[in-house]
Amino acid sequence: MTYAYYAGTAVPVFALSALLLNPGGNLQTKTAQTVQTQTRPAVVARRNTPQQRSLIRHNEAGAIRTLQTLFSAEATYQATAGNGNYGTIEELRKENLIDYVLAEGHRFGYLFRVRREKFSPESQSSLEIVAVPRIYRRTGRRSFYIDETGVIHAADKKGAEANLGDDLVAIDP
Repeated sequence: MTYAYYAGTAVPVFALSALLLNPGGNLQTKTAQTVQTQTRPAVVARRNTPQQRSLIRHNEAGAIRTLQTLFSAEATYQATAGNGNYGTIEELRKENLIDYVLAEGHRFGYLFRVRREKFSPESQSSLEIVAVPRIYRRTGRRSFYIDETGVIHAADKKGAEANLGDDLVAIDP
């Protein structure tokens, strides 16, 4: 008898607690369809909006300008303090050829890396500067590459580094 009494009151107590937790009284069970409908706007928000595409274009243009700045700083360093060799980012900063932000290796949503080889009796000094998006498809799509010739190459490498074999970048004067 006692068991039946508690079992009989369990349902009304559950319904009462459900109403207290959901004051509108609308008890809706979530099916796969309602869950899918609720998550669709989040998926749409992750796609590139016009503002996101505009930001990417801005960042990519800034990365190209920054590559040109680094290349110019490297040419100055090579002709002066470098005695024919290119410098690291730290050496360029030490000579006040670049600002402190760029000396940290990033700008415009891109990460910049300088690779150099010093002059030796067997080879000339060489330079490679690459720029990759900090967050692929959010801060940029294309990766960039420039070497001691000063020619910029670019490609959508899905966040990997561009190289000499990639397309040339045409820069309008």
